[in-house]
Amino acid sequence: MIRLIALDLDGTLLNRDKTVSRGNRAALAAAMARGVYVTLATGRMLNSALYFGRLIGANAPLISCNGGLVQGMDEAAPIFSRTYVPPLAQDFLRFAIGRGWYVQWHIGREIYSTDYRPEYFDAYRTVPGFTVHAVGEAYLAYTEKVLQFVLRDFTGAHMASMLTEVETAFPGKFAVTLNAPQVADIMPCGVTKAVGLAALAAHLGITSEEVMACGDGDNDLAMLRWAGTAVVPQDGQDAAKSLATYIAPPCDEDAVADAVEKFVLCGEK
Repeated sequence: MIRLIALDLDGTLLNRDKTVSRGNRAALAAAMARGVYVTLATGRMLNSALYFGRLIGANAPLISCNGGLVQGMDEAAPIFSRTYVPPLAQDFLRFAIGRGWYVQWHIGREIYSTDYRPEYFDAYRTVPGFTVHAVGEAYLAYTEKVLQFVLRDFTGAHMASMLTEVETAFPGKFAVTLNAPQVADIMPCGVTKAVGLAALAAHLGITSEEVMACGDGDNDLAMLRWAGTAVVPQDGQDAAKSLATYIAPPCDEDAVADAVEKFVLCGEK
């Protein structure tokens, strides 16, 4: 029996317009009416997760920053958090910014960078009030409790070499996922969505076999392996589909609603 549904956002719950369809919202509402917990498990920062969590009426704490933070929508303190020690955060920022790379980092509900480049944040266009704190050369003052770094290369042409440089300079220090050719998430070593999802499940008294995880990409692989039921949209990455219990329709065709109806509502409309 499914007791907890964990949903990736981009490419899974969200369609290509970065919105949640009426069908997905209705299916999730029906699941929650049956007593099933629904959460988000996203690489995005908490504020973005909060917006979509409220939109679907999520009834469980949200997993953000690729598993580095698990926090209730109306709670001031997390139930799970994994952050960088400031010296490592400072070393990484010096390294990345010194090479002219564009890097953002997340602290609590906020995003920081040396400057704001709107073209790098198109995925956030549907989140009201989205902001990036542009801190300029004072960036080393913003390194307490950093949850995650995000490297961005507008074309994606240099990302592979950038990540090779990171691994050479900081061997074994980071967990890295490539969410798109031009976007890499860099978390503290050992952090994955599976870690955050396991912390949430333990908090709720739920086993992995009672969890349905839905995701489509590189940063979803660990939670798809961990969950008893793994759902991947048809247009998800091949590596994700190889782990799927069930391959749902594409994300633009209500992939989440299809899976919820199959595994939770048992065909009810």
